[in-house]
Amino acid sequence: MTVTGKTSIEGGVSLPISVIVLTFNEEINIAGCLESLDWADDVIVVDSYSSDATNQRARQTRPGVRVVQHAFKDFGDQRNWALDHAQPRNPWVLFLDADERSTPAFAEKVEAAIRNPGDKVGFYLSCRNIFLDRWIKHCTLYPSWQLRLLKLGEVRFRKEGHGQREVTEGPLGYIAEPYDHFLFSKGIAEWIRRQEVYSSNETELLLQFRREPLRLRDLLTREPLRRRRCLKRLAARTILRPFFSFVYFYVLRRGFLEGRPGLLFCLLRAAHDIHISAKLEEACVKAETSAGSAHSQRPG
Repeated sequence: MTVTGKTSIEGGVSLPISVIVLTFNEEINIAGCLESLDWADDVIVVDSYSSDATNQRARQTRPGVRVVQHAFKDFGDQRNWALDHAQPRNPWVLFLDADERSTPAFAEKVEAAIRNPGDKVGFYLSCRNIFLDRWIKHCTLYPSWQLRLLKLGEVRFRKEGHGQREVTEGPLGYIAEPYDHFLFSKGIAEWIRRQEVYSSNETELLLQFRREPLRLRDLLTREPLRRRRCLKRLAARTILRPFFSFVYFYVLRRGFLEGRPGLLFCLLRAAHDIHISAKLEEACVKAETSAGSAHSQRPG
């Protein structure tokens, strides 16, 4: 794959891959996302009934794009629906969000992976999170892995927190080259609004983690996903989560190396964790009150 500026496959032939982009009111982001995917021969926008010009911008940017609509329930459900009903034309599917961008180097690695996948049915990908025009590397748990590249029919998704978790019995691989994620592309105020919604979903997940055994040995594993889940089980059990979160991301993960953007990002994360901790305690108190009321109403 020879790349200059825009991404292109060697010889000018597009790569046989279906890229699915989930959208809801993404007229600000969709053009940049689709422009970065000119190397893919099949791009599908799965829209959650946007009220802005997302779909029009998508068709203007890439005339051959297919746009389908489906009401959003959660990310796992939306990805499964897209796999089942959006009719990807290729055996390999890549999921990107509208505020994410493919890079030339990333496209090269995706091409190499799907041309020679071996026995792999999917690949974990990571992203570079961009904040205030800077890659925030240290305090965003980079590389943070998500299964986004998969073989059609081999992987399903289920809801976990505000995101999703993959379900598959096949072997999975990793692509180290990241794509770019502009998570503050709509402004900090919009990001804060979204985190308020996400914090409620995260509270449900932490309540589940509180019921699971800690498995502290997972802290020593070399598998990053198991390590991260163990840290979440620990965090679910302490009201000091926001304090430990800030210390972990700013000090231990060296967010201080990223200057003012790093400090602000860690403070925003800590504020998000404060909301989660408060909602978690509220849920526990309600559960205890409900249990006590049910017990007091028992006859005898």
